[in-house]
Amino acid sequence: MRTPSAETDRARPKVDPRLRPSVNDGMAYAVMAGAGESYINPFAIFLKASSSQVGLLTSLPPLIGALCQSLSLWTMEKFTSRRRLIALGAMAQALVWLPIAALPFLFDENSATAVNVLILLVALYHIAFQSTVPIWNSLIGDLVPIETRGSFFGFRNRRTGLLTFTSLLVAGQILHLFESQRLTTIGFCMIFLIAFLARSLSSYWITRYPDPPYNFEASHRFSFWDFIRRSPRSNFAKFVYFVASMNLATYVAGPYFALYMLNDLKMSYSEYTVVIASATVSQFLTMHYWGTLSDQFGNRKIMTVCGIGIAVVPFLWIVWSNTLAIILMQAFSGFMWAGFNLSASNFMFDAVSPPKRARCVAYQSIVNASFIMFGSLLGAFLVENLPADWPLASGIWAPSSGFLRIFAISGILRLAVLAVLLKMFKEVREVEQIRHRDLIFRITNFRPLSGASFGLITAALKRKKDRHPPS
Repeated sequence: MRTPSAETDRARPKVDPRLRPSVNDGMAYAVMAGAGESYINPFAIFLKASSSQVGLLTSLPPLIGALCQSLSLWTMEKFTSRRRLIALGAMAQALVWLPIAALPFLFDENSATAVNVLILLVALYHIAFQSTVPIWNSLIGDLVPIETRGSFFGFRNRRTGLLTFTSLLVAGQILHLFESQRLTTIGFCMIFLIAFLARSLSSYWITRYPDPPYNFEASHRFSFWDFIRRSPRSNFAKFVYFVASMNLATYVAGPYFALYMLNDLKMSYSEYTVVIASATVSQFLTMHYWGTLSDQFGNRKIMTVCGIGIAVVPFLWIVWSNTLAIILMQAFSGFMWAGFNLSASNFMFDAVSPPKRARCVAYQSIVNASFIMFGSLLGAFLVENLPADWPLASGIWAPSSGFLRIFAISGILRLAVLAVLLKMFKEVREVEQIRHRDLIFRITNFRPLSGASFGLITAALKRKKDRHPPS
């Protein structure tokens, strides 16, 4: 049994030189995500998108892309090089940024057509990306040893998080400068061209991946209907429905935080950028730490603790609305989502055998995207149809914004998912046992890059532990 230590937590993995292209590809992808993807919703709002259009923009393209993942299963069986397929998909994704950047110059201001075309282009963007996701997971799963998987992805995600944070800040500053000169259209064009160049570089680094042969046997093939039919007996399927349900609950509110900040709170692009960046920076500061914990204590345990934190976040938005409080809330949210997403990704690698990995990733994406779309559309419906006043035991709640009502519903749904679905699947490998209380104590005492420690929470928990020693 391994003994936890601060030295182990801070140890940096020695990355196999063969995996270095994956890190470089991820860093280039992160620049695209920070400068491009982070500003798709603000761009749609700039084009005067409605709440329903924002919901469709957030949910419909990922669903279309997920449905196209079945195509990747066929191409992976027919073509020998997984690396080439991934690189081609990355380059196709890069090219979509060019017409997105040109949209404001092609349509009149306040044209509803511009938003609809944006939704179509983002759908093509997701098709190009999602059609390679199972192939990439299959290839990287073969390249990364299982015993260091959490540490490697924690290291990789920490690097990509730093680049996402940096590019997000730079893009936000570009928008702010051009907005002050009443040239916001030029600002969006510039950041989307940066996204194009970054993804093009990412495609180059993908061509430097090792490319071991993919061994496929007909016995490894099973249909999506087989996946659904086996769900009551499949530990992996129960995990898929848990993550998808958590995303459904999240996306009831998720697409509308940008609308709430930019329209209702009247944030500038600079303030919006700082809010988004606070989540990103907390992720890259803590990602390797989460990877170490998931290797040691298992992915399900991390998902449990992080899921509770994620469920709390929407209620915080109801309580506070000033910019500083929102920045702190986003930092906490990024910390929790970093652990949840990393452990969920690692669980998939642990639970599925390599020959079936690509197919399981594709089916998981279809379920997940379907749930996300339902959650987004439900949120759009609720924000437009819920009554303005809510009767509560303590009186009448009349929120200042209709979005606050769906934030509350999202939080309630997240708690319900944790209570009902989390207990339905089990950890799939032998890990060190730790009680949730001790894990929370460990998490709240972690030391990020600066060496600072979250000691206030830790001290409070420690005093309680001293008063009530374990039996």
